[in-house]
Amino acid sequence: MTIAKYRLMDLMFLGIIALVVDLIGFFASQSDLMFLYVTLSTPILLIIYFRWGPYGLFVNGAVVILHTILYRNYEIMEMMGYAASIFAIGSAMVWFKITTKGQIRNEVILLTLYFLTGYLAMFFVQVIVQFVLYDKVEWVVLITRHAFNVLIGWVVLMIARHQTDFMVDMRKYLLKQIKERNEEEHFYES
Repeated sequence: MTIAKYRLMDLMFLGIIALVVDLIGFFASQSDLMFLYVTLSTPILLIIYFRWGPYGLFVNGAVVILHTILYRNYEIMEMMGYAASIFAIGSAMVWFKITTKGQIRNEVILLTLYFLTGYLAMFFVQVIVQFVLYDKVEWVVLITRHAFNVLIGWVVLMIARHQTDFMVDMRKYLLKQIKERNEEEHFYES
């Protein structure tokens, strides 16, 4: 299997997980017993970026489409603003230019900053969109909607970082695996 095929399968698998957790969160938040807005695709998107870099932005598009359908947000300006906020999560990839993915994964502070960069970018784009479209920002609504998700999302990333070979640069990881396999085959042929 080529790296491109593996990437496609991995992006589809993790993308489906991101969509399913948001779908479950949507229906849970519609319940009379649930007063929280639950969306856990953000930490999954951050894991996807970690694994595949900018290719993860394709999953952002799928999340935007799902949220547009679920929340029936068909007004073009609101939809564009919401899409911009979801794509703003990708700003966390700036950390890949500042330090290595290994350091981000291994250091709690760097992983927290990586997570907060993406999440706060999404949050502040939503603030700007509210201000531009409605001339006011509903701070209480925004903060209460996102506070629970920030906490749960951070916990998800902290758990994911401890999983062997999960939060890694997949291209480098796969190339290393191929090299090791070739060396092993060469060793047994000798």
